[in-house]
Amino acid sequence: MDSFINNIFKNKMFNNKKLSEFGFKKIGKEFVFSQKILDGQFELTVTISKDIKTRLIDLSSNDLYTLHLFKDASGTFVGQIREEYENVLNLIADKCCTETPFIFPQSNRINSLIKMKYGDLPEFLWEKFPGHGVFRNKETRKWYAIILRIDKSKIDVKSKGDVEVLNVKLDKDEITELLKTRGFYPAYHMNKKNWITILLDDTISDEVIMCLIEKSKGINGTKNSF
Repeated sequence: MDSFINNIFKNKMFNNKKLSEFGFKKIGKEFVFSQKILDGQFELTVTISKDIKTRLIDLSSNDLYTLHLFKDASGTFVGQIREEYENVLNLIADKCCTETPFIFPQSNRINSLIKMKYGDLPEFLWEKFPGHGVFRNKETRKWYAIILRIDKSKIDVKSKGDVEVLNVKLDKDEITELLKTRGFYPAYHMNKKNWITILLDDTISDEVIMCLIEKSKGINGTKNSF
């Protein structure tokens, strides 16, 4: 995913109805939209599925054009292409998306499921960590889940890049068993004996995660702070 897509679609979720109304065509599990830019010299295709992909073709040669994606590429011509490219993406974001509290799709689905099931919304408590959302038990005001935006190296030293994870509180024996499964990690920034971290990249299904959240909600929360 290029940096323009990351910036423009950050904290946004696509609405399928709005995509269709905008002009996207549903092909299998993907939504595809094409538009000519720069007086018809180029054709930009935007494909949306789990990820957002773009393809810019120079129609005079039918070659793939990528120079606009490099920030150090300068010149009037590439600048015009880059501007029109960004304009199309910004228009799609404006017309086809809704704002979301989190960046990644599974994080926002889990947020919606928590709201539907418990009526709870995330609280963003720290100015220093704007992507960290805490879910509290209404009665005790203690935490039962927290979604965190971190660099993956914090939980896996062999990896890097922005990810979102979920911390939940579980029984020690269950934590021990879950840590044998891909997608579960020792709790980031929490008590590792009582909490576990789940990578929100669809490795673990929404259904399994919601079952673990229900268990966490049933256990006394914590007042741990960052």
